Amino acid sequence: MGPFLTALTNLAATPINGAMSYPLDGTPDALTLAQLPALVIVPELGGASPGLEPSIFAAGEGVLVARVAHLLLVAPVAGGLGARGAFPALAAAIDDYLAAMAGDPLLGGALRAALQVEVRAGVVRYAGVDYHGATFTHTWRLRLD
Repeated sequence: MGPFLTALTNLAATPINGAMSYPLDGTPDALTLAQLPALVIVPELGGASPGLEPSIFAAGEGVLVARVAHLLLVAPVAGGLGARGAFPALAAAIDDYLAAMAGDPLLGGALRAALQVEVRAGVVRYAGVDYHGATFTHTWRLRLD
């Protein structure tokens, strides 16, 4: 397994208190209420969380800098308690997520340098459904040699 796939696998395997984290090959096409809160890796997200773009490869250094989006989906917007009702659970889940990342900033040794994470909370769209959630955009430096 190469360094990028190893980092993605290790990210999905990082235990987050109270949330189910899905690996790339195990991500459901749609989520049920029983599967929430859920974490889904989306390297192709685009937009404000560019996923694998821009990725910078420095051949002389053997380093790839990649950005990967990890979605935290807490509750569907439709039929829920609204943003104020969902925010306490969302805030607690964000705290748990950041604590887990701080506990393993190299993702089990897959990264060359400690990961950096940006968080954006609000409405997150996944599989055609809007969720109260957060997008964690990771910046990784991977050694390729």
